[in-house]
Parts: sequence; C-alpha cells; structure tokens
Amino acid sequence: MSMLSAKEKWSYATGNIPIAVKDAAFANFVVFFYTQVHGLSGTLAGLAMFVALIWDAVSDPIVGSWSDTFRSRWGRRHPLLVVGGLPTALLFLALFAPPAGLGEVGTCLWLVCVAVLLRTCLTIYFIPYTAMGAELSSDYDERTVIAKARITVAWLAGMALPALAYAVFFRPVDGVDGRLLQDNYWNYSVMSAGVALVAVLVCVLGTRTVIPRLPVATKGRPFRWQDPVQDFVRALRNRNFKVSLGANLAFGMSAGLSATLALYLGTYFWELSSDQLAGLVVPTAVAALVAFATLGSLGARFDKATLLTAASLALAFNALWLIGSRLLGWLPDNGHPLVYAMLWLNTFIGVFMIVSLQVLGASFAADVLDEIEDGSGQRQEGVVFAAQAFVLKATTGAGALLGGIVIDLAGIAPQAVPGQVDAAVLHNLGVFALVMVAGLALIAAACNRRLRLSRQDHSAIQMRLRGEQVGQRSLPPF
Repeated sequence: MSMLSAKEKWSYATGNIPIAVKDAAFANFVVFFYTQVHGLSGTLAGLAMFVALIWDAVSDPIVGSWSDTFRSRWGRRHPLLVVGGLPTALLFLALFAPPAGLGEVGTCLWLVCVAVLLRTCLTIYFIPYTAMGAELSSDYDERTVIAKARITVAWLAGMALPALAYAVFFRPVDGVDGRLLQDNYWNYSVMSAGVALVAVLVCVLGTRTVIPRLPVATKGRPFRWQDPVQDFVRALRNRNFKVSLGANLAFGMSAGLSATLALYLGTYFWELSSDQLAGLVVPTAVAALVAFATLGSLGARFDKATLLTAASLALAFNALWLIGSRLLGWLPDNGHPLVYAMLWLNTFIGVFMIVSLQVLGASFAADVLDEIEDGSGQRQEGVVFAAQAFVLKATTGAGALLGGIVIDLAGIAPQAVPGQVDAAVLHNLGVFALVMVAGLALIAAACNRRLRLSRQDHSAIQMRLRGEQVGQRSLPPF
C-alpha cells in the first residue's frame, strides 16, 4: 500500500479520541461520581463496570468477525465507524445523568445499562477503526509510526479533558469541593460528547480517501454467528497471539486499577487540590510527547518484545517507589513542595511506560496478524483487534471492579472530606494500590518475555506473503 499522506495519518489518529474520552470518564470520574456523589458502594460501582466488560467479551469478537466479512461500496470499515461512533458520543450525556430517586439498586442498574449501551456502540466503532490501522501499512517501522500517532493523540486528549474539568468544572462552590457536586458532572459530559462527535467526523471524512486502497472482504459466504468463536480459536493457535493477550490483560488491569484509584489517591492519600490535580497534566503531556519522539529510535535499535518487557518492569517499579516511600515514612508531610515534585516525576514515568506499552502492543499485534496469515492463509484484523479492544476496555472495566473493591476494603466513605480521613484508612488504600498495580505489571512483564517475533522474523514473513500475493492476487496489494 502507498504511504499515507499527513492528512490521512492524522485524521486516522484523531479517530482514537472517542476511546480516550471514554477512558477519561470511566477511569477518572465514573466510579468517584457514583460512590461519592450518589452514595453507591464501591463494590456495586465496580461490579457495574465489570458487567459491561463481560458484555464486551461477547460483543467484541462478534463485531470483529462481522467487520472482516462486511462488504459495501464504502469498504468494510467506514460504514461501521459511522454506525457506532455517532451514538457513542450521545451516550456520554446519559452517563452522568442518573434520574433522581432510583435508590442504590436502581442507580446501579442505570449505570449498568448506560455502560453496556455505550460500550456496545464504541465496540461497533472502535474495532473496525483499529483493524483499519493494521491495513494502512505492512511496514515493520511505519506501523509503529501510525500507532504512535493515534495513541499520542488519544493521550493528549485523555489528559486534557480531566485537566480542563479540574480547572473549569470542578472548582469549589461556596466552600464545597467541586468534585462532590452533581451539576459539574453534567457539564463535563456535554464537553465529552462534543469532543467525541467531532473526532468521529474528522476520522471518517479525513480517511475516506484510503477506502479504495484498503483490502476488501474476500467473496464467499456471509457472516455466521458461529464465526467469532471459530475465528478466535483459529487465532489462538498462534503462540505470540496467546502470550500477548495474557500480557495485555495483565497490563490493562494494572493501568486500569491505577487510573481508577488515581483520583482517590490524589484527593485523600496525597490531599491535592483541584488545581494541583489539573497541574499533573503537564508531566502527562510531556511524557506522551517524549514517548512519541523517542519510540521510533528505540524501535530501530531493539525488537518490540524486548521493549515491551522493559516497559512492563519499569511500570511495576514506578508503582512501588513513591507510595512505598510514603508508607515507610520517608517523605515529608502532604503539602510540602517536594511531594508534589515527586508526584510529577512519578506521573511522567508512569505515563511514558503506559504510552510505550500501548504503542508497541498495537504495532506488535499488526505483526502477529502477518504471522497468522503466513500460517493459515487468512487475515483476521477484526478478530485480533477485537481481542486488543477487549483488553483495552479491561483497562477501565476490570480495573474499575478491582478499584471499587479496594475502595470498600480501605474504608473510604461517601462524601469523605480530604484531610479528615483516618490514617489507617489511607494506609490501607496505599498498600492495596501498591501491591495490586505492581503485581499485575510484573505479570505483564513475565508474559512479554515469552514473545518470539523479531524484526528478522517479520521480514521473512513479509517476503513469503509478498510472494504469495504476487502469485495469487487474492487481496489488493499492501
């Protein structure tokens, strides 16, 4: 396939913003909103997130297989971007607007229903979107460039939205912490819906020129309901796919748990103000941009599997050193400038490693697709990226469930006032966060060490595939 123009690449990258909007909402605010503002228990809030995640386990492979076989005059990906993307944006309005008087069970059911609907529409949008990313190039290094662009855009949007929320929407009102006021969350949801809608339109319109150059579904039987299971079982025959799936699940839960607990740790454990929380956007943005600038050169020197292992280990260590220092009494009291400076450093390292894992993981998945095609003769972008999407959603789903349980186990009460929480409760919160986040990151590192697909291996695969495509012409050339 010919090289992407700058317009096509960045329009495609912009299409990753809706998932960033969802992650920003679910990771930073949803559990906090339903527990601290509406009094829902942390376990029920986490359980609602987990139920939606279980539904994703069903819907993701269905949409993946369907997308691979879909045929239309606009290709097999773009129609689904429209069908899924537009309602996804609108559902953000319902996320922070549960009707009054529902009670705890009713509120939980509302959260389950909205989360399931939102995730379903996002699945219809996001799986074809990520599958298209693997089709835009077959080059080992250009795939990393494409992944860097879309993930960096998502990170910049994902950190800008909460920062703007803290700086504008969650300001104190008449002495009441703005994070405890329901109306502020409605304003945030309106902003989220608008950003997601614009991003979908930019992606669809800006990438319409690549439609003639994308592979089309091969002629044959239409989609069948048993296809997702059969396709997934076929993909599991590939060793690297199985190992990377385990690594990404562990990494997703580690990052998701960390994101879910971040507002609790910032508000109660570190006693940060809204302005200080908004200020963490600076190391977040810098880390995302540094990752974008350096991953290309690192990828040219080291295989992706090596970098994935190193980033997982660094993520585990980063979860240990700062909270561990507070628990051991090595840090000055909250409010000291040194504590905030160390939080900046901790945020920078964590974001750099998470961005690196996301970029390299997406690029490695595209390489695994070639390996699967080399072994089976079939391309399964939708199936493989359905699994990737499921893992990405685990970042907020399973992470929110674990986070909700941790909140209850630690003893954080609804409407708790920062600075007035019992020291034993804060100690428990820190211990649970440290052990679980670092432990899951170490599991991811152990899995990544078992990946076996080097640059040389991929070059050999590409040579075989090019030879087959020249001889058979079963798909449009890449």
